[in-house]
Amino acid sequence: MINALNGMIKLAQRIANYDDCLCLLGLGSMSETFRMDEFSDMDFFLIVKNGTKPHFMKNLEWLAFDEIVFSFQNSNDGYKALFKDGNFAEFAIFTEDEILEATFTLGKVYYARPGFDLDKIRPRKIRERKLNIEYNVCEALANIYIGLNRLKRGEIASATTFIQSYAFNLIIDLFGVVFTPTNQNTDYFVAERRIEERYKEHKNFISNMRKGYEFNKESAEIMLNFLIQYFEPNIYMVNKIKRLLQA
Repeated sequence: MINALNGMIKLAQRIANYDDCLCLLGLGSMSETFRMDEFSDMDFFLIVKNGTKPHFMKNLEWLAFDEIVFSFQNSNDGYKALFKDGNFAEFAIFTEDEILEATFTLGKVYYARPGFDLDKIRPRKIRERKLNIEYNVCEALANIYIGLNRLKRGEIASATTFIQSYAFNLIIDLFGVVFTPTNQNTDYFVAERRIEERYKEHKNFISNMRKGYEFNKESAEIMLNFLIQYFEPNIYMVNKIKRLLQA
């Protein structure tokens, strides 16, 4: 059995002993089990009775289906934790009222206390993402331009962030406009997740946009050529960027 799945099953059995635990909701690959593998983490929400959240946030005894060797609070609602058996968990704790306002995709119920209203774990805040093509093209151009100017200053780390992170993420959002994906296995929150799997024919192009710390100009040129080939970027900005690439 996959380690993360085994961990979720053990955790479900453990929290059944806590009267204030209402539901264990698996998310990510813990919900979309067809893509679960040996690298999967335990992503989940724990829903508890109103008024009991501070106790579960402060005391992680309920989580210890195996020895916890590392943990820290990474948000107002949750933690990240590593177990001795190799499982890594990222989770949030919500009360039965708070879960109604949380943003999440469809989950898989691993445990529900008898009488708990499962309608409360129906995603309510997810909306269809609407891509603004003009914004992505213009913002990508701006980030490439800023990054190349940072590069001229010698700020290589900042240039790398602007070009190979900010501009990169804006451009991969445009892939669906010009390329045909091999599947729809997307991540609602992070566009780059599984992008190599969705656009297998363009894997080399993806890697060329992220050539690394010492190759910002090369990455920027690949991105600029993509924008020119498939869209109509502002010609003045295009020429400014080309001059920076040639400098």
